[in-house]
Order: sequence, then structure tokens, then C-alpha cells
Amino acid sequence: MVMNIRLAEARDTNQVLALLDELLAEVNKKRVNPVQPTEEQEKREKIFNDLLGRSDVRVFVAEEDSHLLGVADLFILPIMRRGYFAGHLEDLVITERSRGQGVGTALLKAVKDYCRKNQIKVMKLTSGFELAAAHKFYEKQGGVHTEKMFRFNLTD
Repeated sequence: MVMNIRLAEARDTNQVLALLDELLAEVNKKRVNPVQPTEEQEKREKIFNDLLGRSDVRVFVAEEDSHLLGVADLFILPIMRRGYFAGHLEDLVITERSRGQGVGTALLKAVKDYCRKNQIKVMKLTSGFELAAAHKFYEKQGGVHTEKMFRFNLTD
């Protein structure tokens, strides 16, 4: 079997959402106050399908034998003060059984290659404090810890 990296399609909806659920479950194992998963499956499906139609978003998947091993979603942002476009990698998830087999490396390489080809000058990502193994992976792939990120929860 050969792994293929490609852009996501609507037929990938359920597998992509399952990968994101796997990430949430992993983070919740390490948190004192776990995040509750959403029960609004239809809303999540609509968001995914809306993202597929946007020109400023690319969702990449790693696939082997019609089964998704990983997903990465890239948001392309104009940076006015710098005069260029930047990429924000919101999610990079590899299913647990496929970690350590080069899937993450191949998926991240595909995203970085896409950015280079499309004159995206820098790519950033955020990663929860709980994901120490992921941080090591990002550093191994050339990622540099450069900033502090702040989050504002806007719900009551």
C-alpha cells in the first residue's frame, strides 16, 4: 500500500471529523478541565464542506487504501503590515496507530511545499501545552518557538 497526500474532498467528511475527535480525546486525557465535544455533527459537517469551497483554505489529507491517516488544515492570511501572505496550520492530526511512520512528516512537507509554491512566506501553528510529543515533532521538522499565543473565550 502506498500513502497518498491530497486535498480533502466532501467524501472525506466523516473520516476528517473522526480524526479531529481523536485529537480532542487525546488533549482531554491530559487536561484538568476537559473540553466537551460538540454534539452538533451537522454544523461540523457544514463547516468542513464550506472550508473545502474557500480559496483561502486548503485541507490536506494523508490516505492509504481509502483510509485517512491524517489531516492538516491550512488557512491563508494576508498580513497587511508585512505585505505578504502567511499560512496558519490550525490542525495537524495523525491517527495514533500511524504515528512514527512518516505520515506527519509527509503531510507537513506537502503543506510547506504548497506554501512555497504559492508565495506564502511563513507558516505558523498553535499547539496546546498538553501535546509535548507534537512539539518535539514540530521542532524536528524545523519549527521554531517564537511567540506566545493568547486565546479569548467569547462564550458566556
